[in-house]
Amino acid sequence: MSVFNKNGWVSLAEICDERQLVTDVETGKKVLRAAYFSSMNAMIEGAYQFARFFEELHQNGKVYCSISPEAFYFNLKSGAFHFEGEELLGEAYVQAPDVEKTDFTEFLAPELVEFLAEGPEEQEGSEDVETFRECYSFETDRYFMAVYLFEYFFHTGSPFEGKKMVNRCFLSPEEKELFRAKEGRFCMEPGEEENIPVKGIQDKLIQYWNEYPEILQKMFQKAFLDGGRLRELRPTEVDWKQLLVRMAMDYKSCHCGFHGFSYRLLQKENGTLVCPKCGKIYYPLTNGLDRILLAEGEKLYECQTGRNPMDKDTVTGLIVENRQKKGLYGIKNVSQGVWRGFYPDGKLKDIPNGQGIPIWNGMSVRFELGEEWNLRLVQQTEERKEDEDEQTV
Repeated sequence: MSVFNKNGWVSLAEICDERQLVTDVETGKKVLRAAYFSSMNAMIEGAYQFARFFEELHQNGKVYCSISPEAFYFNLKSGAFHFEGEELLGEAYVQAPDVEKTDFTEFLAPELVEFLAEGPEEQEGSEDVETFRECYSFETDRYFMAVYLFEYFFHTGSPFEGKKMVNRCFLSPEEKELFRAKEGRFCMEPGEEENIPVKGIQDKLIQYWNEYPEILQKMFQKAFLDGGRLRELRPTEVDWKQLLVRMAMDYKSCHCGFHGFSYRLLQKENGTLVCPKCGKIYYPLTNGLDRILLAEGEKLYECQTGRNPMDKDTVTGLIVENRQKKGLYGIKNVSQGVWRGFYPDGKLKDIPNGQGIPIWNGMSVRFELGEEWNLRLVQQTEERKEDEDEQTV
């Protein structure tokens, strides 16, 4: 069995600390260096692979029979993921945490905290206790995932570590986590005043919370509602994958050097959005619930237009300039499926591979699954000219 070389990989503790201890190539000495992902795309990819790991684990009826965050590693350049702890995996709903060996940390699900706090004496003869309260399960994994990803994105500690927890004196980790399990309040819960983040202690959380889109904030609020005790509300591994795909699609990198989620684009009165740095225009194509932002140089992916909602890597469409009319852009189909275009004048036309439809106000397109996406601006911003040749973009 090959030994995992940790050079170039970081653990959760190093991500949160934003530093890692590495060996200097020239001197051979251990030195501290900054530990940041090379891009937001790499960070999202790492989180996606983390969720995918648990999805595959659960599909095989297995769970992570530990609460240690140190078995997971990420590559800072690509977001690649590595798990180093096969011995920590086991059958779901079978293995109970060892009362003598399990530490009390924020990664321990509330039901396991209460179970361990009872102690071996109380547990004897309690065969009628529901199995999921005693064992590592899909639900305990999902709690672990939520806490892990919270610290992963916000480089901070426990999601319940706010003013209420900081100002309270706990005599042991067990007492602290038992209090969290019974009375904990998510420190970023809407309307929460009693347990808000503490400046000087949780500055990273305060700084990073609003850097991410609202969909991520709401996912954590759901995960930790009522102290995370509501097992049925814990996001599943598939929920996390879907969210991370949406985040990947929402993140924009403009040729001018601007990088950010779409909420940072400037909203115009006619419904378009523009890059705050260079003014590049983004046209919102929407199905009523989601949107695809169309702009020069942008790409469309299988998860947006095709049959696999999790495929965020396969390119299916390109935004390109019309060959015959400079300044007019269109969506070019580079997938194997056939789309259908609806022109503002009511004309319909199939769009096979290599063909496209101009980006005109009032146009619509049905991608491979038949769902209709529309461009409806408040006012007409482009001069339209009906010409079938312009469909070849």
